[in-house]
Amino acid sequence: MDPVLPHDPPLALLPLVLVLMGIGELPKVFVIFLAAFLACVISTYQGVVGVDKTLINAARVLGAKDGRIFARVVVPASTPFILVGMRVGLGSAWATLVAAELLAAQAGLGYRMQQAQLYYDLATIFVDIIAIGILGLVMDRLLLLAETKLTGWQERR
Repeated sequence: MDPVLPHDPPLALLPLVLVLMGIGELPKVFVIFLAAFLACVISTYQGVVGVDKTLINAARVLGAKDGRIFARVVVPASTPFILVGMRVGLGSAWATLVAAELLAAQAGLGYRMQQAQLYYDLATIFVDIIAIGILGLVMDRLLLLAETKLTGWQERR
């Protein structure tokens, strides 16, 4: 969404994280967390900053304190941005997961694809690619369904 930021900067940190943390689950989880977290934070920030000031002022006039304004105005108005950030973060997390498993893992779909590559096992590679695609699509559709349920009240532009 933001053209200034590179698509997947945490992926560039993977070699450094592997050197510092070793090969295992912890470095993969850390880099995947960074990939998803950054997308979510940027999108959530945009949602919070973009809340209509008229809504906040109306809540203040009606006597709402800061905590109530946050819970009843800011969070609902930011929910679409939060969910979009989660969807973008999910895509980044999947890409980072596969890359991390291709580089250094003892298990997982990326590891299986790497092992299949060594033996020219194209069938396993294609099955793993399809599995990754299906899992990513199912997770994306679940987030899309959540977005529809949680923001159905909101006017579409």
